[in-house]
Amino acid sequence: MKKILWIVPLATLLAVGCGGESSSMPWEDDLGGGNQKPEPKPDDTLVEVGKPLPVWKKGELDIHFINTGRGECCYYILPDGTTLLVDAGEVKATHDATDTSADAAVPQRPNADVRPYIAQARYIKHFAPNGRVFIDYCAPSHFHIDHIGSTGMATETAAAGYKKSGLTALYDEVPYGKVIDRAYPDYPTDDSHSTIPAMDGQLRNDWAKFVKWGVAEGKFKAERFEVGKQQITLLNDPKAYAGFKIFNICANGFVWSKNGISGSKSGAGNPASCGFHLSYGLFDYIACGDLTSAPQNLVAYYFRDFIGEGHLDAFKCHHHLSANAWGSQMQAQNFNPRVIVNQNFYTKQPDAGHVNDLMDNKYSFWVKDFFTTNLHPYYHQSNKDAVSKMTGYDGHIVIRVANGGGEFYVYMLDDTDFEYKVKSIHGPYTSK
Repeated sequence: MKKILWIVPLATLLAVGCGGESSSMPWEDDLGGGNQKPEPKPDDTLVEVGKPLPVWKKGELDIHFINTGRGECCYYILPDGTTLLVDAGEVKATHDATDTSADAAVPQRPNADVRPYIAQARYIKHFAPNGRVFIDYCAPSHFHIDHIGSTGMATETAAAGYKKSGLTALYDEVPYGKVIDRAYPDYPTDDSHSTIPAMDGQLRNDWAKFVKWGVAEGKFKAERFEVGKQQITLLNDPKAYAGFKIFNICANGFVWSKNGISGSKSGAGNPASCGFHLSYGLFDYIACGDLTSAPQNLVAYYFRDFIGEGHLDAFKCHHHLSANAWGSQMQAQNFNPRVIVNQNFYTKQPDAGHVNDLMDNKYSFWVKDFFTTNLHPYYHQSNKDAVSKMTGYDGHIVIRVANGGGEFYVYMLDDTDFEYKVKSIHGPYTSK
C-alpha cells in the first residue's frame, strides 16, 4: 500500500519510530485499501481541442498551472469546491528572442501589456467554482520574486504601507480567506530564530506587512505552515470526500519521515520551501516549491517510504527543473511519477540534461509524460533532443482528476488570450 494515515496524532508519530517498508505501516488501511468501490471515470466528452476547457464539476480535482511566463502560479479546485492558491509570481523582465544567454526571459503571456497578477486573476475568475471568486487558502511556497512578487513590478503602495505585486496585488482582485506561509507571525529578518530561516526576496518586508495588516483588520486569518499537519482541508463537504487529504511534508528545512520530523533549519530561500502531498483516492501528487539541497534529499526518502514504487501519479518539479532540481537521492528513488509538470521562465530551464535523463530512464525510475509551461525560442534550437521528448509545452497546464481519484487527464491550454482553448488532451491516466 502507498497510503499513510494522515489523521494519526502528530505527537504519537513523533514518539514512535516505524521501521520497514511502507507496506508494513500500521495505518495503511486508512483510505480503504483493496476494498475501495469502483471510481467514476473523467467525463471528457465535452473537452475538444480548439474549444475552451469546460469548468470544474463537483467531485473533480483540478490543478491549474497558470502561465504568465513571469512566475509560478498554481490554482487548485478541490473536490468540494474549496480553493487553494500556491504562489503568484511577478518577475520584471523583457523577452528578446535573439538573446541566447542562460537568463534570457521567455515571452510574457498573454502579452507584455497585461500585468501577471491581472492575467492570473482573470484565469482564476474564469474557472472559479460556482462563480465564487474567492481563495480559501493562499499558501506561498517561499518568498522569491517568481513566487510572491517583486518590488520592481510594484507600481502602487497600499495605505497599509505594503507594495502591491504578485500575491499582495492579486488579493484586491481575488480575496483570500486564510494565508499559510513558512514564517508567520515572526517573519525574522536575521538568522537568530531557532527554527525559521530569515526572510528573503525583494517583497519579503511588504509580504509581512500585508499579512499582519490583513489579520489585524479581520480581512483574513493566517497560520504558519507546519510539517506533519493537515492545515489545508475541505471546507464545504468534507464527509463526501473522505479519501481526500493534503499533508504538509516540508518547510524551513524540516521534512516528515517515518520517525516524525527530520532535518534541521535550512538556509533562507529555496531549501526553506513548503511542500505537501495531496492524495485523492488512488491519486497521489507532490509539490514542494523550489526545494533544493539537503531538504530535497530528505523528501526523496519520503517518496521511498510513503509513496512506494510506481505509485506517484503527478509531480510538480522542484525549482523549475534547474540543474540543482533533481539531486542524487531523488535520482536513486523508484517513485516513478506518471506525469511531471514544470513551470519555467528562462532559457536555462528546464535543464536539458535532466530532461534527457528523465525521459531516457537514466535514473532509477521511469517517467511517462513531461509537460512544461514555457520554452525560449533559443531552447528549441540548442536542445532539440530534449524538446523532442517533451509531451507538451508552451501554455497553461491543467491536471483534472475524476470524482474519486481513479483516473485523470492533462490538458494544455492556449495562454495567448483569455479564452483558455484546449491545445492538446493527454490521458486518461489510471491512478496507481
